Parts: sequence; structure tokens; C-alpha cells
Amino acid sequence: MAKELTSIEWRSDQWMFQYGGLRPDNVLEYFSQSPFWDSSSNNAVLKMQTQFNDLQHSSYDLKNMVGIEFAVSHQEPPSLFIITKFRRTSPTRAVPLAVYYITDGNTYEAPTLYSIISTRMLSSIKRVEEAFDIARKYSEFHPSIGYTWKETTAQKKARQEALKDIQ
Repeated sequence: MAKELTSIEWRSDQWMFQYGGLRPDNVLEYFSQSPFWDSSSNNAVLKMQTQFNDLQHSSYDLKNMVGIEFAVSHQEPPSLFIITKFRRTSPTRAVPLAVYYITDGNTYEAPTLYSIISTRMLSSIKRVEEAFDIARKYSEFHPSIGYTWKETTAQKKARQEALKDIQ
């Protein structure tokens, strides 16, 4: 099972100072320093294979490889970059696995839709359970009449008065 990284924030001020901040041409290099990076990804393999030749900036080979791949899917330089982790199965088919975002140099993994919905449902169910606990305090059960609401003496007297007025 994949390690849960949605609670981690990563930042490297030293890297940003050394390279003059984040730009579209260096954001994946910055991301590769983070704990979110997969060193067995196609990006890492291609980088190792082309680091000493002229193919360094070519993305053509990346599209023809099969496996894990990282790509910048949205950018608003210099403050926001969204990186998507894909599983590429063919040159035309890539399935998104995770989304990461870098905002002002801070890198995060976006939570999955499942984790958002399950958290919201759990908090909703907790509130409903609390409401039932409160309601249970004001009800009572008798085998011959079933459930009834507990009434204080004043409430019972007011109800009986209201019934007399109706009759």
C-alpha cells in the first residue's frame, strides 16, 4: 500500500536560492528533491540516461515510455504549479494516480476524492449520532404504549390544559 503523504509539507529554500526561484523550466527538478518523487519514474530514468547529452530537454522519449510519469498539468508562475503523477500504458494513454501542488515553494500532495468524502461523511455521521444521544435522553419506553417523550410536571400540566381547551 502507498505511504500516506497528504499530511507532509516540503520546502527547500536552499534549492530555490541556488536556482533563482521556481520557473516552468525547473519546477520538476525542484519537485524531484521532495519526498513525493518516485526515483523509479520514467522522468528519473530519462534524466539519468540523458544527463550528459543533448536530449536533456526532450519530452518525446517520455511519451513513448511505459510506467510512472510526472508532468506539470497547470501553472501560474511563480506562485502555483500543479504536478500530476500518471501511470502511462501507451503513448496516448496515461491514468492519473496523484496530484501535487507547489504554492510559493511549499509542496503538498492533494488529498484524494475518497479521503475528502469519507472525512465529510464521518463528521456528518458523528453529528447525527450526537443528535440521537440527546433525543434518547428525552424519550422513554413502556411495553404497553411504546416510546413517549419524557415531560416535566409543568409540561404535562400545560399539555393537559391545552387538551381541555380543545375539548
